[in-house]
Amino acid sequence: MVAFDTETTGGADYDEICQIAAAEYVCGKLSRTLALYICPTCEMNQWAEGVHGLSLDFLSENGIAPEEAMRQFFEFVGENALLVAHNAGFDMRMLRQECAKFDLEFAPQGVEVCDTLALARYRRPDLECHALSHLIDVLGIEAVNSHDALDDTLACAGVFFTLLQ
Repeated sequence: MVAFDTETTGGADYDEICQIAAAEYVCGKLSRTLALYICPTCEMNQWAEGVHGLSLDFLSENGIAPEEAMRQFFEFVGENALLVAHNAGFDMRMLRQECAKFDLEFAPQGVEVCDTLALARYRRPDLECHALSHLIDVLGIEAVNSHDALDDTLACAGVFFTLLQ
């Protein structure tokens, strides 16, 4: 299972991923992580920057090219993985959009996707809120929902495994 999360320059069709993280779990145990800052080629939405705190200046200094980031991410995921994300539809849309924008192949082979938001709504219909930050509190998961892609990836994995129990 590979949990993942993206942080973006916004949510529009022209926006890009500016941070991506993934965590691989084998038999329920964390085996490795990937966390990449990406230097976007578009402007940063002020609202998005307020959420994740990543400025274009920071990303220009610390980010890698989008093409390289996607190559590393898909190599990390490999084949025949279960991809898990909170609100997976958004993250998958951003991955497809990133690949299309930079003329990259959307590469996952044999990959299935699980959305922990949908899973939480199904397994815990009693909850009024299914936001990641609320779920980690209610489910007693030792994690942080900081809008840092790696922190949120680890929180998402905690929610996934807890909801499966």
